Parts: sequence; C-alpha cells; structure tokens
Amino acid sequence: MSEWPRRYFSDLYGRQLAAQFTREQSEKQARVVARALRLRKGMRVLDMPCGFGRLTLPLARRGLAMTGVDLTSSYLAMARRSARRENLDIRFLKCDMRRIEFHEEFDAAFNWFTSFGYYSDEENLLCLKKVYEALKPGGRLLIETMNVSWILPHFRAHSEQTIGGMRIVYSRRYDARRGCISQTRTNFYRGRRTRCSDCIRFYTGTEMRRWLRKAGFGDIRLYGHNRLEDPASAPLTRHSRRLIAVAQRP
Repeated sequence: MSEWPRRYFSDLYGRQLAAQFTREQSEKQARVVARALRLRKGMRVLDMPCGFGRLTLPLARRGLAMTGVDLTSSYLAMARRSARRENLDIRFLKCDMRRIEFHEEFDAAFNWFTSFGYYSDEENLLCLKKVYEALKPGGRLLIETMNVSWILPHFRAHSEQTIGGMRIVYSRRYDARRGCISQTRTNFYRGRRTRCSDCIRFYTGTEMRRWLRKAGFGDIRLYGHNRLEDPASAPLTRHSRRLIAVAQRP
C-alpha cells in the first residue's frame, strides 16, 4: 500500500471531520471509550491517531492524563490551541503510528473511527506491536473500525454526501485478494475541487483476533455497534455495522 495518509489528511478531510460530529456526539464517543477501557481518573492514555483532539480533549476533561499522536501537523496545531483554551495539560506529538517509541508508559490506548488498517498487514502488525510496547502490563487497547462482514453485502461503488457545505463524491473498489477497499473522493468546496485517495485494509473479527494475538495481546473481546455513540456491549455479528476490539497486554 502507498503512503496515502500523508496526502489524504492534509487535504479537505479535516474540514469534513470537524463538521461531521457535534461536541455532544464526541463526548458520547469518549464515554464509550472510557467505559470499554475501564478508565479511571489519573490513568495515562494514548490516543493514536488523535486528529485534532476530538476525543482527547473530552477524556482529559474527565481527569485522564492524555497523550495524542498524529501525523498531520495542522490537526495537532488545532488540538494544542483547543487544549490551551481550556487550560488542559495534554501532550500532543507528531509521529507515524508505526514509529512511536514508548515503553510501558500507558494504562490504555485507543485507535478510533476506522484509523487502523492504513498499511500492509506487516506494517499494521507493527502498529499493534508498538502499542503493545507502549502499554504497561495489564494495559488495554481498543480499536474501532468498520465491520467488513457488514460492508461487503452493503457495498456501494459510488455515493455522495454534503457535510459542512462541502459536497463529496466517492468512488470505491474492493480488492478481495488483499481485503482492502480503495476509495477516491472528489471534494467540491467554495469553487475549489480537489481529489484524494485512500486504501484501507479491513479485518474480519476472526482476523482481528489473530493479528492482536500475533502482537502479543490476550483477553481479546469483540463487540458490534451501529453508531459511534453506541456502547461496546453487544456481541459482534454480521449485522453490526462497526467493530470494536478490546485486548489486554498480559
């Protein structure tokens, strides 16, 4: 797979993401993370990738010691400004998630909203191993993404939507051999037209469990939900739109 994230997230996607969720929705999603990871005040938590701190900030408001890692400088600048406005002490770092270097520093970590699977299987496994190393023994990891077992029966090669005044036209292709969905999005905003592409490897529940085990994790639990605000409580089925995996470092 190419290094598409460096280009994709520096385009207009940030505007879409900022307009896609209200503060209330982000607060609810942060509560889902907190409950699934059994977070308590004072715990050290890694948000990776953190974007512009959409969940990092509400979790910091709950008294958690947050660290956010992301590859996009503009997102991190927005996150730092927001934290300063609220007088929140949050560490934001620019780094590729394949190259983080932490050692047993965190009680928990999470990867939210289809932010896993950006690379080859080998590099995705490296991401998991890096998080494993970053967690203290007993620490938990949460991954939230689309459920490929739901995606494929509902696959749409073309669609469009309007978010925050921006019209977005999508063209998609599924590569069964690699288990990847390639997507090209054309953005129309204030007379400007841009195009960017992504390619995400989606894992079935069985595959996710296997790769987490390969990285060293145990006590792996899989949940299904249909909205990001839904709690991680229902079992994962082929009818679940989205997948949550929670795993623990022994």
